[in-house]
Amino acid sequence: MCDRVAILNTTLRMIGRPGELRERLFGRALVVRTVAPLADPAQAFSALPAVGGWHPDGTSGYVLEVSEPEAAAPAVTRAPVAAGADVLSISRMRHSLEDVYLELVEQEDPAGPP
Repeated sequence: MCDRVAILNTTLRMIGRPGELRERLFGRALVVRTVAPLADPAQAFSALPAVGGWHPDGTSGYVLEVSEPEAAAPAVTRAPVAAGADVLSISRMRHSLEDVYLELVEQEDPAGPP
C-alpha cells in the first residue's frame, strides 16, 4: 500500500498520505440516514457540541461536520432517535483518492493563466 501520494496538474498541488489529503480537503463528517425526514433537523443537530455544522443530503439524509467522528457518533446517534426518527445508518463520510484528485485539479490555479 502506498505511504504518500502527490497530486500534480503541471504544478504540485498537495502531498501527503491519502487519509491526510482527504481530511485536509473535505474535513471530517458523519452521514446520518433516517427512514423519514426529521421534522426539525436544526433542533436535533445544532445543539450537539461535537457538531460544527450540518446540511441535508437528499430527502432523509444529513451530513454533520465533526472534529472527532468516533467521539461524536454516540450523541449523533441519540439525537435523531430522541426527535422520534427511525435511524437507518450512521457512518463516516468517505471520499476516494479520485475525489481528492478531482477536487485539487479542478481548483483554479493560484498563479492564474499564463
